[in-house]
Formats: sequence, structure tokens, C-alpha cells
Amino acid sequence: MRIDHFMYAVASLDEGMEWAADTFGVPAAYGGEHVGLGTRNALLSLGSTYLEIIAPDPAQPQEGNAGAQFADLTSGGMVTWAVEGDLNAIALALESAGVSTQGPNRTQRRTESGDLLVWDLLFPIVSPHGGRMPFFIDWLKCANPKDTNPVGGEFRALAITTPDADDLAGALRAIDLDIAVSAGPPALSVTIDSPRGEVVLASTNETSHM
Repeated sequence: MRIDHFMYAVASLDEGMEWAADTFGVPAAYGGEHVGLGTRNALLSLGSTYLEIIAPDPAQPQEGNAGAQFADLTSGGMVTWAVEGDLNAIALALESAGVSTQGPNRTQRRTESGDLLVWDLLFPIVSPHGGRMPFFIDWLKCANPKDTNPVGGEFRALAITTPDADDLAGALRAIDLDIAVSAGPPALSVTIDSPRGEVVLASTNETSHM
């Protein structure tokens, strides 16, 4: 069980990639499109994990999907995070902790070089913690993006606050994740050591309620 990646949402991927280059001193690599979700992404390795910069895909419809949500953002912000592991085992452990899940669901995107990446996703449902509760991924036979994208820095820390901290901490312990959770307004932040110094990526009021 390990932290797979962090999702940072922006209204424009072109602007998000410019922001990443300025912030980290390293250009993010274009990832590809999530067909049906209305989004596309760019990626930066953070050593043991990676950063996904996600934005609306102007080539897809933007109605009732993730792309439509991100299109209205006034600034970039952390949305959620993902954990890699055995999805069936995670589902059973979460169920025992009172957290229902949906999946695994097969997902895919084609890279700019034409390679097809295929992976499975598992989502918690009816969680009061929003994006502070991670979703879950199994990369199947694909290489993990942390190993195939430009290195923008090293992940150092994840900070989570949520109104019912004990409940979220208990759910994370049920899947063997020892992540500190503090009581407070909904928020998520990630600290990274980059070539340009320490970078802290935080959720905003908008992204905290997605």
C-alpha cells in the first residue's frame, strides 16, 4: 500500500503546464486525454509518487463531468490523492471499516506517443471527507507514471484536515496507511522539495468542496 499520486486541478492545462515549469523549474510531460470524463492531464514525477495536473479537455463535451467542474476554477488547487494497492483487498478492508466502494472500474488513456495505458480504479462512495479520502488504483501491467515522467522534485509530506478527523484516520488505518489527519476545515496540502526550493501545493475553497 503506497501513495500513488496527487491530483492538482486547473482550468486550463496549457496555463497549468506553464505554472508547473515556473514553480518546479522542470516542464511537466503531457499525459493524454480521459475520454468520457472531459479531462486531460500533464505529469511530473515526485520520486516515490507523482503529480497529476488535470484540466478540462476542450476537445470533449463539458457537461456533468469532471472537466465541467474544473472549467469553473478561478485558481489551481489540490483536489484529491490516490493510493496504489490490491483493489479487492482494499474494498474488503474499507467495507469492514464502514466505507462502501465502487469498482474496480477499468480505465484507459492513450499517451502522446501512442501507447495505451490501462488501469483499474476503486472509489469510496458516500464519504463525508470528499477529496481528503483517497481513491485507489492498480496499474496492472503498465509502468507507473512516477517512473516515466520528468522529475519535478521529491515528495516530503501530506497534510490533511477534515471535520471528523478520527473517522478518516480510522478508515486509513484499516488499509494500513499511517497518515496523520487533523480536525479542522476541509483541506489538503502536499510539500515537495523541488529544484527551486520547497513547494507547498494546497487545496482552495473551491477544490476542497469537489
